[in-house]
Amino acid sequence: MSNESSIASYLSRVMNADGSPAPKNRVRVQIAGENYTIVAAQSEDYIRRVAALVDSKIADVLSANRIPLNDATVLAACNLADEQIRAAETAENLRAQIKAYSDEISRLRAELSESRREGRRQGQ
Repeated sequence: MSNESSIASYLSRVMNADGSPAPKNRVRVQIAGENYTIVAAQSEDYIRRVAALVDSKIADVLSANRIPLNDATVLAACNLADEQIRAAETAENLRAQIKAYSDEISRLRAELSESRREGRRQGQ
């Protein structure tokens, strides 16, 4: 199995890990100077954006370090994983904050409703 086909196969599996329909788009991209064909259900634009991001992350690592491409690729993957984990943690924190605000709104609505009932009782 060639390097290109094994990486393309892996990327295809990763990009469809959400259970989306079988791959249907074949997109030829260039990452770190190598050509790859990615087969995925996502749109061509999405696949190109993913490839561009990966290429950019590898280029960033290479520009800051004098290391072999293989090492730069691993470091870029670590950087992307770090960003993904931080984004997931931020999203979870935001969900918790929204839940707390929603609970507070429910509590305040109940208080308002009770105050209105009390006001009506006192007005009678």
